[in-house]
This record gives sequence, C-alpha cells and structure tokens, in this order.
Amino acid sequence: MTATPLLSFDLDRTYPAPRENVWAAFTRADLLQRWACPDPEWRVATCEVDARAGGGYRLLFGPRPAGDAYRETATFAVFEPVERLVLDVLTEGEDMAERSRCTVLLLPVEGGTRLELTVEGLSDAEAAEHLRVGWTWCLEGIAEQLASGAGESR
Repeated sequence: MTATPLLSFDLDRTYPAPRENVWAAFTRADLLQRWACPDPEWRVATCEVDARAGGGYRLLFGPRPAGDAYRETATFAVFEPVERLVLDVLTEGEDMAERSRCTVLLLPVEGGTRLELTVEGLSDAEAAEHLRVGWTWCLEGIAEQLASGAGESR
C-alpha cells in the first residue's frame, strides 16, 4: 500500500512596511482579527493570541452573521520575533479537518518587508487549493491592514 504524499505550497508578498508591523499582524489579536477575514461577507467571531514560543492563536470565523463556521487553532512551534514563525495549524469546520505546518519568513527588502509563506503537510490537492486560496486572501488582508496604518510599531 502506497501512502498519499502530503502536499505543500508557497506564497510570497512584499509590503511597504517595516518587519515589526508585519510581525505584529501575526502576534496581536486586534490585528490578526482584521486580516483573517478581509471579505465583508465573513467575520471573526473570536480571536485570541498568546505571542510566545509554545503559544499561538485561536480563531472562530466564517460567513456572517454568526462567523462561527470554522475554527483554527495554531501553535507557535518557532517564535523568532520579526524574523520567523513556524505554526502548527488545525483548521476545522464544514466537513473538513486539516492539519498543516506554516512557516512565515519576514525578510527586509528595499522599501519594506518580503513575507515568504510555506504551507506543508496537507492531505490532498483539494485541501491544498482551499488553503492556498484562503492564505492568498489573508495576505491581501494584511496588505489592506498595513495600508490603513494598523499595526504600526508602538
């Protein structure tokens, strides 16, 4: 019997903001809540962040009005401030339960920060595509949040 290979994908985005501001998007609940569901038809019902190695975040999100169709729980396996996060993520809801490992690298570039995201350990092509679309949406949400001035270093 042959095991099905686990799938992965990579995304990247460059933001005209310092690494500290992009880092804050992942480690502050008030900011994570803004970009996790940038579509006005969706909302985050609850968001908690424990910003430390071994900590993580918990989200309840989905279509309005309730915003509770999906639950995502992430643990920060690696927590290197303003440089790298490795998250072990469980996303559940509406007939899905998918585990993944997400690595977020924040690289200084001229005029801002390049975010490189690797998501791996996905069970099948359908799950990989759903999460790729979701993460693409989230990276755009981070761009909108940064453009609004949210997350500026305190």
